[in-house]
Amino acid sequence: MDSADFDLYSYAMLSNSEIKYDSEFMVRALRAVADPARLRLLRLCSDQATSVSELAAATADSEPNVSRQLKQLALAGLLRRVRRGQRVEYLPVAESGFARDLFGLLLQRLDPDDPALREARARLRAIEVAARNPALLRAATHEWLQSGRLGRTLRVAIEGELMRDLAGARVLARTQHRELLESLSNSDAQLTLRARDKHELALLKAWSQDQPAGLEVRANSELRQQERFDVVIDMPLAGEIKDPAQLASLISRARAQLTDDGILWCAIPYDLLEQTGGAPPTRLRALLQELAFDCQSLIPVEAEGRHLLVFRARTRARRAAVAPALSVSV
Repeated sequence: MDSADFDLYSYAMLSNSEIKYDSEFMVRALRAVADPARLRLLRLCSDQATSVSELAAATADSEPNVSRQLKQLALAGLLRRVRRGQRVEYLPVAESGFARDLFGLLLQRLDPDDPALREARARLRAIEVAARNPALLRAATHEWLQSGRLGRTLRVAIEGELMRDLAGARVLARTQHRELLESLSNSDAQLTLRARDKHELALLKAWSQDQPAGLEVRANSELRQQERFDVVIDMPLAGEIKDPAQLASLISRARAQLTDDGILWCAIPYDLLEQTGGAPPTRLRALLQELAFDCQSLIPVEAEGRHLLVFRARTRARRAAVAPALSVSV
């Protein structure tokens, strides 16, 4: 092969390599946007430079999950990370090319009236306003707390049994349902509300100012490792628990926060355990048994298009170890 042929061959191989690389890049970008949650994150990042914690609060998702979604979008070239001091923000891609063209097309076609997107944008605006003007925290709190038929249905379904558990008890609770929060605050329990992040902490503290004295609001990091409660109430936000492993983690955490003979109240999507096969109530009982709980009540609740399974479980005597805690072999 003479030098001219060699140069032509090298150019052809380089061109083929670039075409292959571009194809893989496009496939990665298309896969990254093939998810409604990631599309909403793109829309929110296009509105303003936003951090993981703000996006998590806006979308009612966990920070680790939002971080994974953003990383996938960044690896696909659709978002870029910018550090400003201690804060890391996500912005749309700046360079021209396929990713930027795709980004623009998606923003043109994305329905601005999508209910989940509208709610997330409203929460993000409330967070931004509250950060600039603490006097507006009440308005942001009103928007963040959920009030409606689902909350009322939940309260009616569990209030009688729950109030008996709360009498004089030390209670750790997390819920976004205004109706349940009002029932809890009006009980004679020693109530501590748990906040997942600083935004949730600020909103709950603003709400608690109008509640009876003695109610505490604390972030996860403020809960002492050896602190124990008689009752733990955990009503995860919509979309927060997506698979059995996350549910097992939630139950295990609650187990560590409860006294012996303590009680856990929790509400999960009814179909969550269908992923593992079998009827959800049967699989849930098995999971609770595996994690050292005795399931005492299962209450199906349906309202506003959501199907929940509320359970009440009591801790069994502590064992040296709960080996299969995250095996989720339910």
